[in-house]
Amino acid sequence: MTVRTRFCTMYGVKAKGEKAVSKVRNMPLRRCRPSEDVVPFSECRNNLSAYITRVRETHRPVLITQNGRAASYLVDAESMDNLFDSIELSRDVEISRREFAEGKGIPSDEVFREMDELIKGWAKDKRSVS
Repeated sequence: MTVRTRFCTMYGVKAKGEKAVSKVRNMPLRRCRPSEDVVPFSECRNNLSAYITRVRETHRPVLITQNGRAASYLVDAESMDNLFDSIELSRDVEISRREFAEGKGIPSDEVFREMDELIKGWAKDKRSVS
């Protein structure tokens, strides 16, 4: 698998003649249902294990209130990781767009060619050391 294929697969970009898969898009963060997923702090504290299990299974966050006001969310780790991945990807895309608009872009073919050469060099160095 080339660097281009790995990159395209990781970020959900279609490479030439290939189907892209992105883990970022596989599981969207689900919205909290006010009728079911809003609980007072004391109830969440007393039944924390049950709420953690529920959040893991449903991938829906639970809104925890304190003194009748929204205080925090309980979110499963996988959904949070996906959210951070999405944010990071969005920032990377925005930076790329800005740099491209400023004329700082490098054609993707050139980048992938250089990356392939770099990896081939590492593989060659690794073989010569062994």
